[in-house]
Amino acid sequence: MAAGVQPRYYEFQISLNQVKAPVGTKLCIDRSCDIVQNFNSGVKKMTGEWAWFLGDDHSFSPDILLGLLGREVDVVVPITPCKTAPWLPCIMHGPEDGGRPWQESMLLYHWDEVSGDGLMALPMGDFIGQAGMLVRKPVLDKIGYPWFKAGQLDPGRLQEDMTFCREIQQLGYTVWVDRDVVFDHHFVIGITAKKHEGFYVPALKSGLMTIVLPDARPPVGKFTAGAGVRRVKWAGVDDGPEAA
Repeated sequence: MAAGVQPRYYEFQISLNQVKAPVGTKLCIDRSCDIVQNFNSGVKKMTGEWAWFLGDDHSFSPDILLGLLGREVDVVVPITPCKTAPWLPCIMHGPEDGGRPWQESMLLYHWDEVSGDGLMALPMGDFIGQAGMLVRKPVLDKIGYPWFKAGQLDPGRLQEDMTFCREIQQLGYTVWVDRDVVFDHHFVIGITAKKHEGFYVPALKSGLMTIVLPDARPPVGKFTAGAGVRRVKWAGVDDGPEAA
Protein backbone atom coordinates (compact mmCIF):
# COMPACT_ATOMS: atom_id res chain seq x y z
CA MET A 1 0.00 0.00 0.00
CA ALA A 2 1.29 3.45 -0.96
CA ALA A 3 0.20 6.17 1.45
CA GLY A 4 1.04 9.61 2.78
CA VAL A 5 2.12 10.26 6.34
CA GLN A 6 -1.53 10.30 7.48
CA PRO A 7 -4.48 8.11 6.46
CA ARG A 8 -6.97 9.70 4.06
CA TYR A 9 -10.24 7.81 4.40
CA TYR A 10 -11.73 5.63 7.12
CA GLU A 11 -13.61 3.78 4.36
CA PHE A 12 -10.29 2.35 3.23
CA GLN A 13 -9.20 1.39 6.73
CA ILE A 14 -12.50 -0.33 7.46
CA SER A 15 -12.24 -2.28 4.19
CA LEU A 16 -8.65 -3.27 4.92
CA ASN A 17 -9.57 -4.46 8.42
CA GLN A 18 -12.34 -6.66 7.05
CA VAL A 19 -10.72 -8.08 3.92
CA LYS A 20 -10.19 -11.84 3.83
CA ALA A 21 -6.66 -12.92 2.92
CA PRO A 22 -4.74 -16.21 2.77
CA VAL A 23 -2.86 -17.25 5.90
CA GLY A 24 0.61 -15.73 5.86
CA THR A 25 -0.34 -12.65 3.86
CA LYS A 26 1.96 -9.74 4.69
CA LEU A 27 0.78 -6.12 4.78
CA CYS A 28 3.34 -3.53 3.67
CA ILE A 29 2.42 0.13 4.14
CA ASP A 30 5.04 2.49 2.74
CA ARG A 31 4.48 6.14 3.55
CA SER A 32 5.88 9.26 1.95
CA CYS A 33 4.92 11.86 -0.65
CA ASP A 34 6.71 9.75 -3.30
CA ILE A 35 4.16 7.26 -4.66
CA VAL A 36 6.67 5.60 -6.97
CA GLN A 37 9.15 5.00 -4.17
CA ASN A 38 6.40 3.70 -1.90
CA PHE A 39 5.33 1.01 -4.36
CA ASN A 40 8.92 0.03 -5.18
CA SER A 41 9.72 -0.25 -1.46
CA GLY A 42 6.70 -2.48 -0.97
CA VAL A 43 7.72 -4.85 -3.77
CA LYS A 44 11.22 -5.08 -2.29
CA LYS A 45 9.68 -6.42 0.92
CA MET A 46 7.55 -8.96 -0.91
CA THR A 47 7.80 -12.50 0.48
CA GLY A 48 4.90 -14.31 -1.20
CA GLU A 49 3.82 -15.25 -4.70
CA TRP A 50 1.41 -12.38 -5.25
CA ALA A 51 1.39 -8.61 -4.82
CA TRP A 52 -1.87 -6.72 -4.37
CA PHE A 53 -1.48 -2.97 -4.95
CA LEU A 54 -3.59 -0.60 -2.88
CA GLY A 55 -4.07 3.11 -2.29
CA ASP A 56 -5.87 4.55 0.72
CA ASP A 57 -8.59 6.34 -1.27
CA HIS A 58 -10.51 3.16 -2.10
CA SER A 59 -12.95 0.79 -0.41
CA PHE A 60 -13.87 -2.77 -1.29
CA SER A 61 -15.76 -5.86 -0.18
CA PRO A 62 -14.24 -8.37 2.28
CA ASP A 63 -14.19 -11.08 -0.43
CA ILE A 64 -12.43 -9.11 -3.16
CA LEU A 65 -8.90 -10.47 -2.68
CA LEU A 66 -9.95 -14.12 -2.57
CA GLY A 67 -12.10 -13.52 -5.63
CA LEU A 68 -9.21 -12.02 -7.59
CA LEU A 69 -6.94 -14.90 -6.54
CA GLY A 70 -9.63 -17.31 -7.70
CA ARG A 71 -9.33 -15.99 -11.24
CA GLU A 72 -5.96 -17.78 -11.47
CA VAL A 73 -4.41 -15.42 -14.02
CA ASP A 74 -1.07 -13.58 -13.92
CA VAL A 75 -2.52 -10.07 -13.75
CA VAL A 76 -6.07 -9.08 -12.81
CA VAL A 77 -7.52 -5.71 -11.81
CA PRO A 78 -11.01 -4.53 -10.79
CA ILE A 79 -12.79 -1.58 -12.38
CA THR A 80 -12.22 1.76 -10.66
CA PRO A 81 -14.38 4.81 -11.44
CA CYS A 82 -12.53 8.08 -12.02
CA LYS A 83 -12.64 10.60 -9.18
CA THR A 84 -14.12 13.44 -11.21
CA ALA A 85 -17.37 13.82 -13.12
CA PRO A 86 -18.73 12.18 -15.17
CA TRP A 87 -17.01 9.33 -13.25
CA LEU A 88 -16.17 7.09 -16.19
CA PRO A 89 -14.14 3.90 -15.73
CA CYS A 90 -10.48 4.64 -15.09
CA ILE A 91 -9.46 2.75 -18.25
CA MET A 92 -8.09 4.49 -21.32
CA HIS A 93 -7.97 3.64 -24.98
CA GLY A 94 -4.54 3.90 -26.51
CA PRO A 95 -3.56 7.10 -28.32
CA GLU A 96 -5.09 7.77 -31.71
CA ASP A 97 -2.98 8.81 -34.68
CA GLY A 98 -4.52 12.24 -35.15
CA GLY A 99 -1.57 14.58 -35.03
CA ARG A 100 -2.31 15.67 -31.46
CA PRO A 101 -0.03 14.95 -28.48
CA TRP A 102 -0.63 11.28 -27.70
CA GLN A 103 -2.07 11.91 -24.22
CA GLU A 104 -4.65 14.35 -25.57
CA SER A 105 -5.87 11.73 -28.04
CA MET A 106 -6.52 9.09 -25.37
CA LEU A 107 -10.17 8.55 -24.50
CA LEU A 108 -11.62 7.08 -21.33
CA TYR A 109 -13.74 3.97 -21.66
CA HIS A 110 -17.51 4.29 -21.28
CA TRP A 111 -19.45 2.11 -18.89
CA ASP A 112 -21.12 0.13 -21.66
CA GLU A 113 -17.67 -1.09 -22.73
CA VAL A 114 -17.08 -2.83 -19.39
CA SER A 115 -20.62 -3.91 -18.50
CA GLY A 116 -20.22 -7.55 -19.45
CA ASP A 117 -19.55 -10.39 -17.02
CA GLY A 118 -16.33 -12.04 -15.96
CA LEU A 119 -12.85 -11.24 -17.22
CA MET A 120 -12.06 -8.93 -20.12
CA ALA A 121 -8.62 -8.87 -21.75
CA LEU A 122 -7.37 -5.28 -21.87
CA PRO A 123 -6.47 -4.63 -25.52
CA MET A 124 -2.78 -4.17 -26.22
CA GLY A 125 -1.92 -0.48 -26.03
CA ASP A 126 -4.83 0.47 -23.76
CA PHE A 127 -4.13 1.56 -20.21
CA ILE A 128 -5.52 0.91 -16.73
CA GLY A 129 -4.29 1.97 -13.31
CA GLN A 130 -2.90 -0.43 -10.72
CA ALA A 131 -5.54 0.27 -8.04
CA GLY A 132 -6.51 -3.14 -6.67
CA MET A 133 -4.31 -4.90 -9.23
CA LEU A 134 -3.18 -8.41 -8.30
CA VAL A 135 0.11 -9.50 -9.91
CA ARG A 136 2.03 -12.79 -9.76
CA LYS A 137 5.66 -12.62 -8.63
CA PRO A 138 7.12 -13.97 -11.94
CA VAL A 139 5.65 -10.92 -13.71
CA LEU A 140 7.36 -8.58 -11.26
CA ASP A 141 10.60 -10.55 -11.55
CA LYS A 142 10.60 -10.02 -15.31
CA ILE A 143 10.08 -6.28 -14.94
CA GLY A 144 12.79 -5.94 -12.27
CA TYR A 145 13.71 -2.90 -10.23
CA PRO A 146 12.37 -0.29 -10.51
CA TRP A 147 9.00 -1.87 -11.00
CA PHE A 148 7.34 1.55 -10.99
CA LYS A 149 8.87 4.42 -12.93
CA ALA A 150 7.97 8.10 -13.15
CA GLY A 151 8.06 10.40 -16.15
CA GLN A 152 8.33 7.67 -18.78
CA LEU A 153 5.31 8.71 -20.83
CA ASP A 154 5.50 12.44 -20.07
CA PRO A 155 8.56 13.92 -18.29
CA GLY A 156 6.27 16.29 -16.43
CA ARG A 157 3.94 13.66 -14.98
CA LEU A 158 4.20 10.60 -12.75
CA GLN A 159 1.94 8.11 -14.59
CA GLU A 160 3.74 5.24 -12.89
CA ASP A 161 0.58 3.14 -13.09
CA MET A 162 0.22 3.56 -16.85
CA THR A 163 3.90 2.75 -17.38
CA PHE A 164 3.50 -0.35 -15.21
CA CYS A 165 0.52 -1.49 -17.30
CA ARG A 166 2.43 -0.91 -20.53
CA GLU A 167 5.47 -2.88 -19.36
CA ILE A 168 3.29 -5.83 -18.35
CA GLN A 169 1.79 -5.91 -21.83
CA GLN A 170 5.15 -5.49 -23.54
CA LEU A 171 6.40 -8.56 -21.70
CA GLY A 172 3.62 -10.58 -23.32
CA TYR A 173 1.25 -10.82 -20.35
CA THR A 174 -2.47 -10.11 -20.58
CA VAL A 175 -3.93 -7.57 -18.17
CA TRP A 176 -7.31 -9.01 -17.25
CA VAL A 177 -10.08 -6.65 -16.10
CA ASP A 178 -12.53 -8.25 -13.66
CA ARG A 179 -15.85 -6.80 -14.75
CA ASP A 180 -17.63 -8.36 -11.78
CA VAL A 181 -15.76 -6.14 -9.29
CA VAL A 182 -15.95 -2.37 -8.84
CA PHE A 183 -13.21 -0.83 -6.69
CA ASP A 184 -14.84 2.19 -5.01
CA HIS A 185 -12.96 5.50 -5.25
CA HIS A 186 -13.27 8.17 -2.55
CA PHE A 187 -12.72 11.88 -2.98
CA VAL A 188 -13.71 15.30 -1.68
CA ILE A 189 -16.67 16.79 -3.51
CA GLY A 190 -18.42 20.13 -3.23
CA ILE A 191 -22.16 20.48 -2.67
CA THR A 192 -24.04 23.47 -4.04
CA ALA A 193 -27.57 24.20 -5.27
CA LYS A 194 -28.82 25.15 -8.73
CA LYS A 195 -32.21 26.21 -10.07
CA HIS A 196 -33.97 23.39 -11.92
CA GLU A 197 -37.39 24.12 -13.43
CA GLY A 198 -37.67 27.12 -11.12
CA PHE A 199 -36.67 25.40 -7.89
CA TYR A 200 -33.36 24.93 -6.14
CA VAL A 201 -32.06 21.37 -6.16
CA PRO A 202 -28.79 20.00 -4.79
CA ALA A 203 -25.84 19.74 -7.15
CA LEU A 204 -22.38 18.19 -6.97
CA LYS A 205 -19.29 20.16 -7.92
CA SER A 206 -16.61 17.85 -9.29
CA GLY A 207 -13.59 19.20 -11.13
CA LEU A 208 -14.85 21.49 -13.90
CA MET A 209 -18.35 19.98 -13.89
CA THR A 210 -21.48 20.61 -11.83
CA ILE A 211 -23.96 17.72 -11.74
CA VAL A 212 -27.54 18.70 -10.86
CA LEU A 213 -29.55 16.16 -8.84
CA PRO A 214 -33.22 17.02 -9.47
CA ASP A 215 -34.50 13.71 -8.07
CA ALA A 216 -32.69 13.90 -4.72
CA ARG A 217 -35.20 13.42 -1.90
CA PRO A 218 -34.86 12.73 1.81
CA PRO A 219 -35.31 9.04 2.65
CA VAL A 220 -38.83 8.33 3.88
CA GLY A 221 -39.04 7.58 7.59
CA LYS A 222 -35.35 8.32 8.19
CA PHE A 223 -33.84 10.80 10.62
CA THR A 224 -34.09 14.38 9.43
CA ALA A 225 -31.65 16.99 10.75
CA GLY A 226 -33.29 19.04 13.46
CA ALA A 227 -36.03 16.53 14.24
CA GLY A 228 -36.45 15.71 17.90
CA VAL A 229 -33.87 18.26 19.07
CA ARG A 230 -34.46 19.58 22.56
CA ARG A 231 -32.72 22.61 23.98
CA VAL A 232 -30.77 22.32 27.24
CA LYS A 233 -28.59 24.56 29.42
CA TRP A 234 -24.93 23.84 29.89
CA ALA A 235 -24.24 22.50 33.39
CA GLY A 236 -23.24 25.24 35.79
CA VAL A 237 -24.60 28.05 33.64
CA ASP A 238 -27.46 30.00 35.25
CA ASP A 239 -27.88 32.68 32.65
CA GLY A 240 -27.06 33.16 29.01
CA PRO A 241 -28.10 31.49 25.81
CA GLU A 242 -29.21 27.92 25.69
CA ALA A 243 -27.36 25.30 23.61
CA ALA A 244 -28.80 22.47 21.63
